[in-house]
Amino acid sequence: MKRLVLIYFLSILLIQGCSVVKQQTKADITSVTYRDLLQHNVSWQNSIKTLKASTRITLDSPNFAGKFDAKILMDGKDSLLITVTGPFGMQLGKVFLSENRFLFYNQLMNKFFTGSKHDFKGQNFLQFPIEIGQIRNVFIAQDKFDVLKMARFEVRDNQYYLEADNGKAAFNIWFDPSHLLITRIEYLNEGQLLFYKEYKDFRKMSDTYFPHHINFVRPDTHEGLSIYFASLMLNESFEKDAFDIRVSDSASQIDLSLQNQN
Repeated sequence: MKRLVLIYFLSILLIQGCSVVKQQTKADITSVTYRDLLQHNVSWQNSIKTLKASTRITLDSPNFAGKFDAKILMDGKDSLLITVTGPFGMQLGKVFLSENRFLFYNQLMNKFFTGSKHDFKGQNFLQFPIEIGQIRNVFIAQDKFDVLKMARFEVRDNQYYLEADNGKAAFNIWFDPSHLLITRIEYLNEGQLLFYKEYKDFRKMSDTYFPHHINFVRPDTHEGLSIYFASLMLNESFEKDAFDIRVSDSASQIDLSLQNQN
């Protein structure tokens, strides 16, 4: 019996000795500047040419909560298509974004909206707490910056932490030291927190990292959504007709650009 116990403990020690201990990268404020971090994130965003994904969305707000599935297609800077379905495969809506044109098919209302980005300003996508103009940045983890003035740059909880502003707009940004990408970013206007985004579960795919969990939260209205990537392909080609939207013959078609001329 003693011999068996000894063998057991020796086996445990052997297994532990063979285990690979992952070293955590330490944030070193002397080895990187805030400009390096911002430029690295710009380069990272530019490296993602195409994206194809299936996601699971959880929405939580005082007036509405639910779970949805969404398919995402992105090609370069011009084309993004998001298709959202609800329980039992119910078709809820599609939105197509290009450089100068938006198409929004609300399948619940059976209405098809067209127009420019300006025409959709201030309008939300279905029940989500994001404006249609914010969809691209939220769903594909992008944060675009103009020239930023640094107010504070330090290490917090072993992450690089940056406070920067551009006029009335200000940002609080956390960068993970292992891949130098944003893990949390807060958007503020005149000192008021408008919303924040969190990027988690980074995985390396096609020689680049991408977060498989995105949170978008509006604290003042207690609204938020979480996006989980069930499958993801980066920088792989796909058929261009995948962006085609088939609209029901009975759908009401509304051109917002014509309405805004009145």
